[in-house]
Amino acid sequence: MISADPPGDEMTNILSRLPVNALMQFRCVCKSWCNLIRDPHFVNMHMNQHSSYKRSYLISKDILDVGEKECCTLFCDETFTKHKKLEFPLWESTKSFEVFGCCNGVLFLLYPIAPRSGCNMYFWNPATKIVKNVSSSIVQLPDVPVHVVFGFGCVPKLDEYKVVRILYSEQMNLTDPPKLPPIVEVYSLKTDSWTKIEVDLSYFITSHMAKAFLDGSIYWVARKVNETLYDDFIVSFDMADHVFEEIKLPKSCLDDGALTGSFSVFCDSLYLFVHGPESLDWWHIWLMKEDCSGKVWCHQFKIDCSFKISWPLCFIKNGEVIFESIEGDLSLYDPMNQQFQDLHFQGNPEMIELFAYKESLVLLDLGTKSWPSKFPDDGNEKVESQTQSQESFTGRGRQRNVHMKKIC
Repeated sequence: MISADPPGDEMTNILSRLPVNALMQFRCVCKSWCNLIRDPHFVNMHMNQHSSYKRSYLISKDILDVGEKECCTLFCDETFTKHKKLEFPLWESTKSFEVFGCCNGVLFLLYPIAPRSGCNMYFWNPATKIVKNVSSSIVQLPDVPVHVVFGFGCVPKLDEYKVVRILYSEQMNLTDPPKLPPIVEVYSLKTDSWTKIEVDLSYFITSHMAKAFLDGSIYWVARKVNETLYDDFIVSFDMADHVFEEIKLPKSCLDDGALTGSFSVFCDSLYLFVHGPESLDWWHIWLMKEDCSGKVWCHQFKIDCSFKISWPLCFIKNGEVIFESIEGDLSLYDPMNQQFQDLHFQGNPEMIELFAYKESLVLLDLGTKSWPSKFPDDGNEKVESQTQSQESFTGRGRQRNVHMKKIC
């Protein structure tokens, strides 16, 4: 590799506007370019340059028959046409992986998925082909079935990526006393270490997967059980300060305290999709705002789904809403003309997850060992760590009461 003087400001600005695949190849031009492209400040500069670009995608993990090669599919955020498939480099035919979040072009996933066995946790940047294995947790799990909750996001003010993991005994969602108190721990990519958070959680988070990430906080639906009565609400977790907050739901959207609804983040705001009290044929859309009294919900509009049983998945960039029918096909709802459009997409019923995705250089600045990739194109760098997480996982146990993604 040829050595050269560091690129000037003008050249740095030009390079920051190029796509990831071009930059991965330009690392071979000279050592100074390679060092620049790996530099954390350039990685953030490149991400900021591309944050306003129109081209963005939705990413979905394909659910295939046993033995078929598992991958993810990119869809155009404006037309929902298929763009390309992405193969997880470590995939083996007898094992399955599951995506649990996406932030700034990085996917957080578990592989392999197996009940009551250790699941390795990974960060994967499909654009750079980098895979980073999350180091082992220091928490020793008791020999009881557990319900595991994950959340993944970044802390912009700290320039740090974190994973929060919450472990419950499976009895927490019943009226029986739990066999162990909930355990909360946070992983930091910057320090490659876990920190146990001392907190007393008196509620149960119903889904394995975090349902939204917004402004440095992760959101889930939580439930308190009092004898046979449910009390559902939203819980947020501040990734910087490691603080939980309970947020009340609109009173009109609760049926005996239980929530049947969905979430989406659109244009840096949190939206709630929920059945109205008048009929399950209607979905009501609420926007969460904050004023001097705290967080409040404002009703936006409602959608008639009486023609087909459907479930809202997320907003896309132009403000339309993707719905999934009970048969697994997708449709697009336009709030302006109040019409549905068939997307001619058939997936596995109740198994479709969509995440917002934009290519980035994140993880490229780790500076650890690289090794060959199964991908045919250039830029096949991956980061390897030999540690394993010691987690017991109860399986996805898909709950049809929440979905949350970040779009915009």
